[in-house]
Amino acid sequence: MLRYNSPYLFFIFLFFCITSTINAQFLEEENYKFQEANNVLHKIAFTKGDNRPIPQLKISIEPKYVAKYYPGESQHFIYLDEKVYDLCATLGSDSLNALACIIGHELGHYYEDHIQSFGLSDTDVTHSKTELEDDADKFGLFYGAVAGFNTPKTFAKILDKIYDEYHRDSHLKGYPELKQRKKIINKAINEVDVFIHVYKVGQMLYAIGKYEEAYQCLEYILNHYPSKLIYNNLGVCQLKIYMNKVQSKEIYPYIYPFEFDVRVKRKVPNTDLRSRDFNFSEIDLAIQNFKKAIQLDPLYETGYINLACAYSIKGNQDAASGTIFELESELQLEGKSISENAYMVKGISKALNENYEEASKYFQHLTTNSDINNYNKKVLDAEVKKENSYFDNFMAWVEEYISTETPIEKETIVINSNKEKIRKLLPKDLEVDKRYHKTDLGNWSMLYYSEQDDYSMFIFRGKTTEIKLLEAMDNYPLTTQKGIKVKDNIAKVRSSEYYGYPTFRWNNKPHTILTYDTGRIAFTFEDQKLVNWFRWEVLD
Repeated sequence: MLRYNSPYLFFIFLFFCITSTINAQFLEEENYKFQEANNVLHKIAFTKGDNRPIPQLKISIEPKYVAKYYPGESQHFIYLDEKVYDLCATLGSDSLNALACIIGHELGHYYEDHIQSFGLSDTDVTHSKTELEDDADKFGLFYGAVAGFNTPKTFAKILDKIYDEYHRDSHLKGYPELKQRKKIINKAINEVDVFIHVYKVGQMLYAIGKYEEAYQCLEYILNHYPSKLIYNNLGVCQLKIYMNKVQSKEIYPYIYPFEFDVRVKRKVPNTDLRSRDFNFSEIDLAIQNFKKAIQLDPLYETGYINLACAYSIKGNQDAASGTIFELESELQLEGKSISENAYMVKGISKALNENYEEASKYFQHLTTNSDINNYNKKVLDAEVKKENSYFDNFMAWVEEYISTETPIEKETIVINSNKEKIRKLLPKDLEVDKRYHKTDLGNWSMLYYSEQDDYSMFIFRGKTTEIKLLEAMDNYPLTTQKGIKVKDNIAKVRSSEYYGYPTFRWNNKPHTILTYDTGRIAFTFEDQKLVNWFRWEVLD
């Protein structure tokens, strides 16, 4: 049964050499097998994200190719036997991981500019260099992990199944023998493992509001695996670092899309009037990172939206509007339209220029009943009507709005942080020992990590701060102290019977992280289903 697995997971590998003419019958694009495999291909390709077209997938009804990357003159292809898809499906909960192993590796040959065709088939000619396989392995391992697939435990299974099912001995003509092939992938796993864990910790640190520490993790990865997602996430961290320094919240009354939740406006309830911070060094760096992300992928809408946010925060509302106009023009060429978030930023930029008529026009496109949409519309309405309470005491106005519009906030859910254990451990219990791997992130920061069968331990040590993280993985068999377990629905976790409304909600479809500061616990969901959770402790 092919299915999606959890969002933090791990790796990717596989096969290749040099090819001949392509002739076969292929599955129709409407076939569910094609759609599943093509979705995996696009998820992994999206995490890399550059301006090159994604290779076209072909699934052969006849068992002819096993798996193959083929560079055509104007269109590149990835070929996959239907038989291989069926073999992956026999692995049940690991089926998508196995499929990602194969497809991710083939994508690696494409993105690493291996100009010849590679595949595991009798028509291929040998190539003696294992460096190409190693490059493709490491590409698939890292970007597959970022896309949400866990392959280390399934690699050997699917490779053995392919060799067995295709009735081939362990030593294939034109390809490393099975034993040697496993050595190549194991080497790649060992090398990429650190970057996957650093990325995971970076996500956790961002979710708990440790943006400078998250930035350090992402910057470490960027030096080895540059991609639009890493550049974009670096930029968002820089925006958050800047916004956290702003004491007078009325300077930025609207909620930008990257802030995710209305409740961030009252995290630091400070009504002390101060002048705008004109030191925009973080914003300038964020702008450069968003531009690099867009340069890699001119259709990367998230990058454009965040770039527009950065311009708006800096006070350049015309540049913010212009960025969204540029995005709209690019998407129109593809027959697409901009999202609600793009209209939101455009509306905010017009409102901050006191062009309320134009702002109202753009806000009409905010049709989703979300906290951010409703809040921004309310702010605009207050500015248009010149409500005294809004202008006299902005933070009091925000508090009143929240208490009126979201009464669930009044409920106090008790979370006993001393009882929320994972394998009988609390984050404060973690101490570095021989089980931990050590990574120097630079800038006086170290990361120690140890992954066990169903939980992981992390210790981030910065110049002045130590952060301990304890994660229950997607195969964790036990429940939280309140009875929540893997695969539970997000609505259950948020209900008043369990954890209630979160302190912070981080959205990156199909993934969501709910963070609860009072219990120092966070839950990660994919398509509304819980896939893991983690605890943390900050020691300053």
